Amino acid sequence: MRHAIEGEYTRYEQRQIAGLLVEAPRHLSGFEAVRATFNVWQARRNLRRQMARDMETFTDAMLEDAGMTRKEAEREVRKPFWIA
Repeated sequence: MRHAIEGEYTRYEQRQIAGLLVEAPRHLSGFEAVRATFNVWQARRNLRRQMARDMETFTDAMLEDAGMTRKEAEREVRKPFWIA
């Protein structure tokens, strides 16, 4: 039986984030590149805050269905927003 984690959790792979940040300057002006970086950071911060609030309610089975262990989830929650 699969368990669902409620809410929108977008999990970016590190190379996706790196690609966004590396390619942004080529296609965007300086301000737009900074804004795109800020948006990625803000999304990470919001996701990690939401995960931190919800960690108590996640069962190990729910986390396994999401593709991570409890230790991995706790590590993800503690990471600063600027680290992918």
